[in-house]
Amino acid sequence: MNMMLKLTKVLLKTNIKLDKKTIGLGLIIALSMIPLMTIIWGIVWGAYDAMASIGQQGLILWLAVSMVSLITFIFGIFYIMGVFFYSNDIEILLPLPLKPWQILGAKFVTVLVYEYVTQLVFFLPVLAAYGIKEKANATYIVFGLIVYFILPIVPLVFASIINIFVMRSFRFVKNKDRMKTISGIVALIIAIGFNILIQSLTQSQNTPEDIMRFVEQGNNSILGKIQDIFVVNRFMTIALANYRDFIYSVGNMLLAIVGVGLFLVLFLYLGEKLYLKSVVGLTEASSRRAKTAKGNLYKRSSHLFAFIMKELKLLFRTPVYFLNCVLMNFLWPIFILIPIFTRGEVIGELRSAILHLNSPNALRFAVAGVASAAVFISGTNMISSTAISREGKNLYVSKYLPVDHKTIINAKVISGIFMGIVGIVVGITVVWILFSLPLYMALMALLISLPCAVFINYLGILLDLKFPKLNWDNEQKAVKQNLNGVLIMFISMALGFLNFLPILLLNLSFKETFFGLFAFYILADILIYKIVTHYGIRWFQQLQ
Repeated sequence: MNMMLKLTKVLLKTNIKLDKKTIGLGLIIALSMIPLMTIIWGIVWGAYDAMASIGQQGLILWLAVSMVSLITFIFGIFYIMGVFFYSNDIEILLPLPLKPWQILGAKFVTVLVYEYVTQLVFFLPVLAAYGIKEKANATYIVFGLIVYFILPIVPLVFASIINIFVMRSFRFVKNKDRMKTISGIVALIIAIGFNILIQSLTQSQNTPEDIMRFVEQGNNSILGKIQDIFVVNRFMTIALANYRDFIYSVGNMLLAIVGVGLFLVLFLYLGEKLYLKSVVGLTEASSRRAKTAKGNLYKRSSHLFAFIMKELKLLFRTPVYFLNCVLMNFLWPIFILIPIFTRGEVIGELRSAILHLNSPNALRFAVAGVASAAVFISGTNMISSTAISREGKNLYVSKYLPVDHKTIINAKVISGIFMGIVGIVVGITVVWILFSLPLYMALMALLISLPCAVFINYLGILLDLKFPKLNWDNEQKAVKQNLNGVLIMFISMALGFLNFLPILLLNLSFKETFFGLFAFYILADILIYKIVTHYGIRWFQQLQ
């Protein structure tokens, strides 16, 4: 255990470098998170009164715990794949007198630290707002801190075990890059399939009469009937919601802590048995001889098109970039499909709800929702916000090519816009087919999405031009440990919420909302393009 703690300390120092640039960018990110945290706080603050009136306010905590766990699980699949298996420090650690479980445990803690930072935004406002509304005592504060620190452990254990089994099973793939891509996709499929299976198995079988009886009982009675894919979440939520009943809450919290401990022991045991076998040989990559057709060795094309194709090929050929940037564009339609597979009646309910969108009052909110989704999908793929950082130490090659720097920057942005639009089109198509969305709504959604995708991508590359992360020894660090990508994700979330403000403050009609948002993003695109092509090019030329 002592060796694992020492290794953890070394890995944390290696991965978290606190220089002036990092601290400054961290402060910018912290400030950008405040609007989102305020919105989450407001939602909990308003929902508490409604739920407390029927004695079921604990459902707010359960929903927050479940959502944070699911986000940790899904995104942990990608992050753990890079940290556990494709980090360059593997070559250094394997020859050392360390046991596999010690290496695995230390790497697990480094991933866990990043999850704690994420929870500051999504979970801390919930705990704080709920506690103030409850006028909670010291027991709630202590239990809240315990839940905060143990909440991401079990989802990460699930994601880690899936990754270990997948990497152990796919040893037949000789090409390292191909293996990374295949194993990452398989791990994601298993994770989503596992989620669907558990949700379907734990689906409540209570009749509406039973549910009403539980509601009438009050005292958070519904919590006792809730099942969760991550078993210990139920005990955490019950302990936190019933903190005034000291004995009952302590008992549930102990069950949660013991459950987390057992999952950790299982994880380290499986890691000791399987990790070494799954990681040995990953540093070896097979070579591949390029094939060229006779008489077609050179093919002329425009500089812009050539650089766009170069960026797209790099995104698709590099497993870390493919899994974290390209594949992200297609996850959101999957999240739409998950409840349909777990509850067949959902599709009928959603179709009925969509019929009400024909009213002008509902359509204006639908327009704002589509614009928000477009910004979010385009921002979370992190293609443009890490475009300069992904060059790393090879940036000088792009700088000294006989090509206009403006062309290079635009090519990087266009590749991000293209992939974002592909993801948006897939999402709109899924909704259109499954929920019988009227064709004019689908076309309207696509039209409003285009300028939104352009804006967030140019904003992303502007940030990466100013604060690039060029000094990295692992492709994973260029993306997953790049604060620029994180900042753009939070900015995209904040913009998503702000899209609704004009409707609420000015009571805009459908047409005013559509043309207002469309005009706003067109003007914003023109402005951000001028800034990028003026200041961005200057920053690019100054990079070393």
